[in-house]
Amino acid sequence: MRGSAYTLGQKTIIADEMKNRALLNQKTASELITLYRSPLYVYDLAKLKERVKELLDYCKTIDCTVRYAIKANPHPRIIKLFDELGLHFDASSDYEADEAVSAGVDPVKISLSSQQPPGDMNKTLRSGIKFVATSLHQLDLVSKAARKENIAVRLNPGLGAGHNRRTTTGGVISSFGVWHEYIPKVLDWQLQTGININRVHIHIGSGGDSQIWRQAIQKSLELVNQMPSVEILNMGGGYSIARVAGEESADMSQIMTVFKYELANFAKQTGRHLRLEIEPGTWLVGNAGFLLCKIVDIVDTGKRGFNFIKLDSGMNDLLRPAMYGAQHPIEVLNNSKSTKDYVVVGHNCETGDIMTPAPGDPEGIKPRNLPEGAIGDLVVIGGAGAYGASMRVVGYNSFPSATEVFINE
Repeated sequence: MRGSAYTLGQKTIIADEMKNRALLNQKTASELITLYRSPLYVYDLAKLKERVKELLDYCKTIDCTVRYAIKANPHPRIIKLFDELGLHFDASSDYEADEAVSAGVDPVKISLSSQQPPGDMNKTLRSGIKFVATSLHQLDLVSKAARKENIAVRLNPGLGAGHNRRTTTGGVISSFGVWHEYIPKVLDWQLQTGININRVHIHIGSGGDSQIWRQAIQKSLELVNQMPSVEILNMGGGYSIARVAGEESADMSQIMTVFKYELANFAKQTGRHLRLEIEPGTWLVGNAGFLLCKIVDIVDTGKRGFNFIKLDSGMNDLLRPAMYGAQHPIEVLNNSKSTKDYVVVGHNCETGDIMTPAPGDPEGIKPRNLPEGAIGDLVVIGGAGAYGASMRVVGYNSFPSATEVFINE
């Protein structure tokens, strides 16, 4: 088998054999499954490169550092590619930061913002990684460390956004960051310790509407105005993509225009020229990845019930539908001329292992009209490049994890 191999918890392969072929073509899908077996994650390197270039073009008109949110997909091949293309990185744990360093990323390009404090705060601060304290307790740990340098603090601005509560990372329902009303405590800590806070990190959740992002940066700048030492504002990630019809994709060109205007207005009013950081994950990788699998059974629950397609994959590989009620495009790859309404489910012994939940409601189900399937047909689930392999329920029912391969090298 040609191509380099990488290992990150499961077998992963670069599929040089399939480069320059269309991903969703039935013949190509069959060849991939023959080469690597089912189920199979497929990532399109050409699409990943195009997405990075597009985003960097949007950022040319503003002093902006783009950090890839590693948690979206921590595959070493993706980290290496994005490092080569000039991106910086956001890690959500010191383990993610270590994986990025192992993939060749310079620690100074990594920002660490974690719910759990690093196992060794001194080591983290010495490494050059840009540490973000996400609580008053973490600030206390920094003050006890031997090395003193610039750090960042994550604030909860009291504003959140997301397609449901589970994707909202700001506001009173979220534990992320220091509550904004405690800024005086942060400033007192800074005064007492002499440790400089030069960066503020804020993440509200996810959304596509530029008005949400206008509200978010306006609120953020109100908070930064209370912190005179801050030079960098990190507006986090959550820039949404449209996976299925009816969903709204974040217009990054428009959002960057909004950010540029608000930062310029802040500079005019205060004389402070802030640098901007953003941390997209899904926006960069979401629609560049697919989960290929097979139909292993078809059952029904009578005239008043449902028709079910059972796959050889499920929540152990792709958890988003069961966890969030997230919608993913699903195609049955056959030549059938007729269609049928199906509820698509995974192979785990779990009622909640459903790939076609009601939108935003993991408790509900909503059938999809698909080509009439047969046992053995291939199925492709799109929009699986982000929070797919990285967030799966590894080991459930002892099913092995899907292999990850790359095409269009």
